[in-house]
Amino acid sequence: MPVKCLIPAAGKGTRMRPLTHTLPKAMLPVAGKPSIYHIIDRAAKAGVEDFVIITGYLRELMESEILAAYPKLKIQFVEQKEQLGLGHAIYMARDKFAAGDSMLLIYGDTLFEGDIETMMKSATPVIGVFEVPDPKRFGVIEKGEGQTITNLVEKPEKFVSNLAIPGVNYFPSSAELFAALEHIVSNNIRTKNEYQATDAFQYMLKEKKTVFTWQILTAWDDAGTLEAILDTNKIILDRRGAGKMSAIAADAKIVNSQLQQYASVSEGAHIENSTLINCIVDRGSVIKNCKLENSLVGRNAVLENISGTIVVGDDTQVRGR
Repeated sequence: MPVKCLIPAAGKGTRMRPLTHTLPKAMLPVAGKPSIYHIIDRAAKAGVEDFVIITGYLRELMESEILAAYPKLKIQFVEQKEQLGLGHAIYMARDKFAAGDSMLLIYGDTLFEGDIETMMKSATPVIGVFEVPDPKRFGVIEKGEGQTITNLVEKPEKFVSNLAIPGVNYFPSSAELFAALEHIVSNNIRTKNEYQATDAFQYMLKEKKTVFTWQILTAWDDAGTLEAILDTNKIILDRRGAGKMSAIAADAKIVNSQLQQYASVSEGAHIENSTLINCIVDRGSVIKNCKLENSLVGRNAVLENISGTIVVGDDTQVRGR
């Protein structure tokens, strides 16, 4: 069956302001490119050519830039006008899937490594999981025999398992998932006043007796907060191996500057007489006479004579003495 990749990416990213005042959170740069591009690239590498992306906040910007970046892929967009939860966002895409389509479902702030090629060969739904030291912070699975799942538990108070659910899932029948989502939406089943994807999964598991299996992901990087973006940038660059500890765009201009470990500089940026350590600089920004560490700089910003840690959004000018 044809596999379509569905990426819900409509969130406003309020925890990531000021950067998300002018940019959707899925477009924030990580390791040299917008975070959602890492997801698209990984799915495309696995052979997926057909994508459906749920957009909302600043959707015109996101849609135009993604289409320009991936002219050879088939990419459709669905607008989620009201933020009614992840389950609702997925449900909005139901008309983009034919009855026989399979679905690779990857949440828009989930950067990962794992064998999705094997996942997409499964005859049953698969939930990707990742081992975490503190499962109380996450939704987790309860394991059954073999690779089966018996229950899904959100932020368990008592230990259930250490296998968290980051948001990389496969459904050999998208119709089965949409039927479950139809059930929770039509019956107004909400958790914390939102339609949750996990409630649909749980309905399939408990009421429809759908067999779910689980598969370990080798890496999971959450790009959901400003701090997490820097951590994720570091992890991805580390994963690339020795000699690739920074990501510098080919047309970025670096003049008399030191870009030390974990510096990511996007296209068109200009760095002069400066030192950057563990910093992300988005496209078109100019940094002169600065020594920055653990900093995030938006698009087309100008920084001069600044030292320390700073987070600035797009089109911002900051000049020290």
